[in-house]
Amino acid sequence: MTSLPRRRLLRTTALLLAGALGCPPRAKAQQPVTLIVGEALDESGKVKPLRAWQQKLFDYLQQELGVEFEVRRYPWARAERNARHGAGLVFGLPKTPELERELRFSEPAMRNTLWLVTRSDATFPFASLADLKGKTIGAVRGYSYGEPFEQARNKLFRVEEEIPSRATRLQRLLLKRVDAVLLYQPSWQNAAEVEAELRAFAAPLARDIGLPYGVTLSVLPHPVQVENEQYFAIAKGKDDGLIDRINAALARQQRPAALAKPRRAA
Repeated sequence: MTSLPRRRLLRTTALLLAGALGCPPRAKAQQPVTLIVGEALDESGKVKPLRAWQQKLFDYLQQELGVEFEVRRYPWARAERNARHGAGLVFGLPKTPELERELRFSEPAMRNTLWLVTRSDATFPFASLADLKGKTIGAVRGYSYGEPFEQARNKLFRVEEEIPSRATRLQRLLLKRVDAVLLYQPSWQNAAEVEAELRAFAAPLARDIGLPYGVTLSVLPHPVQVENEQYFAIAKGKDDGLIDRINAALARQQRPAALAKPRRAA
């Protein structure tokens, strides 16, 4: 049996040789940070990749913080539940009084706008939630659209919750199953830009449905919400300084509340 002093000598010699050969001992790998993000589905029901601005934001923070995100996608109701239970950092939950009691939120990392989309032959005047009286609105299942909207939900207007597939929601709109659909887009896009993007996206759907010539999608010019802020958040008992580090990294951005406009919105 090798004596204790001899084992120490052999280990020390191995370390010295590794350093001399340019092969320093491997540092212990840092544990990835679980990042919970609400999922979006394509027309076939498969989870879509992260949007371009999301990926750019996450890449920036990984570099600035020196961490690796392990992104996990869930339906919004499950994403919120997992975040409350301390399963990881979450991005995109609305800052509500209820959630603030359990989660610590970062400074705004992104801002977007909530639009109402209708059929082009069934638009209506919209200036406030009161104008939605008696209408059926398509929304993402499990997501909160802010306190005023939630108070009016299924009282002033009816909400039909759908799986988080944009194609499915827009198809139901084109089929007149709902009067309008709620849609978040980055704040750098105006109504005309969003409308042009959606019309191109929905053209195959319109052909498949066999809509009358010229019928497509319209974006109502007055948004439901403007400068809607997007945050990172984590259960208060799990923070350990991460939110402060994220806030510092966001402050170092030239445009801390909005990423540069990509060539084409995802």
